[in-house]
Amino acid sequence: MISDPPKSRDWWPDLEDLRLSNTAVIVLNTSIENPPKLVRHLWNNSWLRVTVDGGTNKWHSFVKQNSFDDLKFPDLITGDLDSANPAVVEQFVSMGSTIIPTPNQDETDFTKALKEVKKYSAKNCKSIESIIVMVNMCHRVDHFLSNLNTLYKSKTKDLYFNEDIYLLGRNSLTWLLQAGTHRIHVPQSLRFHPENNYVGFFPMGSACNKCTTTGLKWNLSGNPMEMGGLTSSSNTFNGEPIVTITNTSPLLWTMTMGYEESF
Repeated sequence: MISDPPKSRDWWPDLEDLRLSNTAVIVLNTSIENPPKLVRHLWNNSWLRVTVDGGTNKWHSFVKQNSFDDLKFPDLITGDLDSANPAVVEQFVSMGSTIIPTPNQDETDFTKALKEVKKYSAKNCKSIESIIVMVNMCHRVDHFLSNLNTLYKSKTKDLYFNEDIYLLGRNSLTWLLQAGTHRIHVPQSLRFHPENNYVGFFPMGSACNKCTTTGLKWNLSGNPMEMGGLTSSSNTFNGEPIVTITNTSPLLWTMTMGYEESF
């Protein structure tokens, strides 16, 4: 069961404006394909930086491929470490990274990394507001679905995170909308170019008995949504500054971000 959500919620999905001093960034085992300047901004200005298993290799490759000389090392390296290059791990440890092995095979490295972020922030008496997770949103369907499952579980009573968790894929941002009313403030750069910017929303965990939206090209008016029934894909904005969604059950919201044009 999803934990009781707030009745109303605002979202500002422009990562450039996110309050990074209260944010953690996690790099999973995925190629980092977002604009390097954006990645640098998110990584260097976040409070906590974590690489997960093979994501440590991918971060090392990103550092080598780009000419930034000020990229910070990971604060934590987590996972069962079966995919991480020992030489790369040793290099980051020499720079100050801390290794936290998480060998439990009953949970994904993503799930275990979220738990370590929670432990670390509690230990340091720090309140985290957001967690940005660089993930693989293509290539391997099993990884993609596993990441969505962890995102859903992050709001259950067994693994509850009060923090906002965003999945950052290549030029896309995805997060969970719990049952309630949501106002998504559309970045101005996306509002007036609907032909290049798409959104989708899908029921998660169960059917959504009723969903009502405004601000989209194709809005819903109290429609039921379920896998095998109605979902919304390849939707887009209608030029209004805010998209509203009222949903009776959790929805997965995903949107392209136009980073390739703005960076």
